[in-house]
Amino acid sequence: MRFAFLFVFFVALIPFSGHTTVIRFVAEDLPPYHYLDKHGKPAGALVEIAQQLLKQTRLQGHIEIMPMARALHEMQARDNTLLLSWLKTPERAKKYRFLGVMCHAQAYLIGLKERTFSLQDLESARQHRVSTIRGYYSERFLRAAGFSEDHELVLVSHYQTLWHMLFKGRTDLVLTNAQTINKELNALGLPAEQVERKMVVPAFPSELHLATNLDFNQQQADLLMNALAHLKESGKYQQILAQWQLN
Repeated sequence: MRFAFLFVFFVALIPFSGHTTVIRFVAEDLPPYHYLDKHGKPAGALVEIAQQLLKQTRLQGHIEIMPMARALHEMQARDNTLLLSWLKTPERAKKYRFLGVMCHAQAYLIGLKERTFSLQDLESARQHRVSTIRGYYSERFLRAAGFSEDHELVLVSHYQTLWHMLFKGRTDLVLTNAQTINKELNALGLPAEQVERKMVVPAFPSELHLATNLDFNQQQADLLMNALAHLKESGKYQQILAQWQLN
């Protein structure tokens, strides 16, 4: 309660701060976290959380959905832009500002139920073809674990290609989080009931953060960080995730 009082008191001072810069939350099309609905408007669990952050901080801002490469470029190039969810890694933590955990997304090796694998750890998975999306941190993670395109590593540009290759037998396993699988497969007309988690990958970072570059306004960063903490303390954060079945 003391934190909540201090947060409300801090926000009450905002009109006198002189900051009128409109902030931007940018994110890729990744349901149920953030995506464009049938009306072309941003929707998703983290979109709702971002809307709550704007409401609580009284900051002016909007949310945009775009390809990940462009979203990353916008965050890096503009001092008013935040990535709505970005995987926090030790290397990134040195170069960017992470304002708090938006959600967790545990990584798994996913395969077809009809196929049996003997997987004890990531090293044992090198006996099979493992796929992920080119340019994602998962590519770097697999390369660091010894995977190579010359042998077992299969890289693609989009998640649509990822799943089609799995069902066509052109790859054996997919490294991804399990939260978005059903929606992605249903959107592609592929049977979600035919895939399963073959192995959890505990060493893969699981925290998706609200992130921005080091030039982002410090006062606004503090407001957003405190607002996110307050949202969690109030229970509203957990309520939003529950509505999207992301608990």
